[in-house]
Amino acid sequence: MNNIYLVIKRWLQRNIPVGGFLWHILVFPQRFRRHGFRIFKGYWEARETKKMIAPLKTRKFLKNHVSIVIQSAGRKEYLERTIEALRKYFDYDPAKTHWLIIDDYPVSKETRDYIKSLDFFDTLILNERNRGIGYSINRIFAEVKTEFVFYCQEDYEFLRPIPIEEMIKILRENSHLSQIMPIGNEKKRYTDFRQVSEKYGECYSMFGFWPYLASMEFFVKVLPFPFYFTAPEFTFNVRRRGWKTYGVFGSPNDDPYVQHIGEERKILVVK
Repeated sequence: MNNIYLVIKRWLQRNIPVGGFLWHILVFPQRFRRHGFRIFKGYWEARETKKMIAPLKTRKFLKNHVSIVIQSAGRKEYLERTIEALRKYFDYDPAKTHWLIIDDYPVSKETRDYIKSLDFFDTLILNERNRGIGYSINRIFAEVKTEFVFYCQEDYEFLRPIPIEEMIKILRENSHLSQIMPIGNEKKRYTDFRQVSEKYGECYSMFGFWPYLASMEFFVKVLPFPFYFTAPEFTFNVRRRGWKTYGVFGSPNDDPYVQHIGEERKILVVK
């Protein structure tokens, strides 16, 4: 019986358009199992998000400027290490670097007190209640005023200088790339890696939420981030619009630029 089920599922995966209504019902039903259709809530969330990101459509972004966007979920012990490493290893003109942060975990007073104690953030947002990754990214990205954005969650530690200028150059020369990430320590992420040049390679899996650099020109075309199952749903949206590849600066054989440090303590957030 299991074999028949697998045969049917594989046939559906091959023949039903990824990300469509039937695909969600027959191939990827987890979203509906957990949330149902949630028609009314989904409607109001969509309205809220659309209004939130509307200013991006007409904004004139600062050329050659980069916003560092940090997403926090109340884990001060990781956030401190992430920020300290970014301050040390973010290799770009400080006059063209902007700092933004959003925290989505009001329960952690110590995390919020730490964030408030830092005086170099240009934009600081503290959600009044836990809203989840999709809402939080939309809200903080709506504040970005620069041509490029460097996104980083609170639990990534950088190990050596991040060559931002070189990463920008690669994005400018390769418009098919949705993002470019400095090579990290989790080699399993790069099973489909293809070396393109001495400097970088390409992967074809999901849109990644490891630290990455991307252009706001790209995001204006593909936002908003979905509120639920954010990574796969956003990947479906990006692929439907023609971006199926992301860049990796370095190769899996290189020493990593960044390592994930957040496995020891996870926070349960809205999904």
